[in-house]
Amino acid sequence: MKARTGRRTAALVALAATGALVLAACGSDKKESSSTTPASTPGVGTIVAGSADFPESQLLMEIYAQQLEKNGIKVDRKPAIGAREVYYKAISSEPPEINLVPEYTNSLLSFVVKSKDANAQVTAKNVQEQITALGTALPATLVVGTPSKAEDKDVIVCTKAVADKYSLKTLSDLAKVSGQITLGAPPEFETRSPFGIPGFKDLYGATFKAFVPLKIGDIPAALDSGSVDCGNLFSTMSVITTANYVALEDDKVIVPNEAVLPLMTKSIATPEILAIVNGVSAKLDTETLKKLMVEISVDKKAPDVVAKEFIATL
Repeated sequence: MKARTGRRTAALVALAATGALVLAACGSDKKESSSTTPASTPGVGTIVAGSADFPESQLLMEIYAQQLEKNGIKVDRKPAIGAREVYYKAISSEPPEINLVPEYTNSLLSFVVKSKDANAQVTAKNVQEQITALGTALPATLVVGTPSKAEDKDVIVCTKAVADKYSLKTLSDLAKVSGQITLGAPPEFETRSPFGIPGFKDLYGATFKAFVPLKIGDIPAALDSGSVDCGNLFSTMSVITTANYVALEDDKVIVPNEAVLPLMTKSIATPEILAIVNGVSAKLDTETLKKLMVEISVDKKAPDVVAKEFIATL
C-alpha cells in the first residue's frame, strides 16, 4: 500500500484493539448522539456519520452530514474515530455503530482485499476499475456512493520557477528533463515501485540528476530553498496552494486513483440519501478540497465551519 494509505492506517493501527473505547469516548461532542442505540434507517431513526482522525476526513464527514441535514435528515456525528481498522469495524458490524464515513477508492479497496488475503494483489488503478472491484470486495451490508473528482494521493510537485523553466505539466514532461532535476522524497521512494525511483525509470524512463531523501514535512522548505527542484507531497496539502507549487499530472497513472466518496451501510442508502451525497460528490474536486484544507490548516477554521461555508455554495 502506498504512503498515503499508510499515513491513514498504519500509524494508527494500534487503536484497532481499543476501537470500542474510542467510539465510546467520541460521545463528548455536543453534536453527537448520547444514545448507544445503533443507527437506523432514515424515517425511523438517525444516520450516524463518522470520520477518521485526521482533519480532511473530519471536514468531509461534516460536508456529508450538513448536506443531509439541509435536506431534512437527522444526523449524529462520531468524529475522529481512529484508523481505518477501527471505523471500518464500526460500519461493518451488525448492527452498525456508524452509517456513513468518508473514504478513498484505492485505500478502501486495498484494505478490504488485503483484510481477506494479506498476499492479494490489487490491480485496479483507475476509479472505474476500483468501483467495480469494490462492488465485489465489499460485504453485502456496505455500499459506496458516486466517487467525486476530488483525490488525495501522492503527487510530484515542482516550484513554479522550475515548472516554467522546463515546461513541466506531466510526469512524462519531467522524465524528459529528469537528468537535470534534483528530486526530494521520503527515503523509501528510492526503492519503491511503481511510485518511486525504480518505477519512474521503468514506466517513464526517468533517471534523475540526484535524489534527496527527506521527510514529507521537510520537502516544502527544500523546494523553497532550491535544494531540490521537485518533491513528493500529498495532493491536498495546503502548502501546494499557498506556496504556488505546480502539481504534475500523473499521465501514465503510476499512482492509483484515490477518489473521495462516501462509504455507507446499505440500510440507509435509499434513493433519497444517495441523491444527496452524490450531489456533494458532483461538486467536489481536488482544487476545491485543497482550498478548503487551506482554511483549516492555515486559517485555523474548524472543519464544521469550513463545511458550512462550502454547503452554502451548493
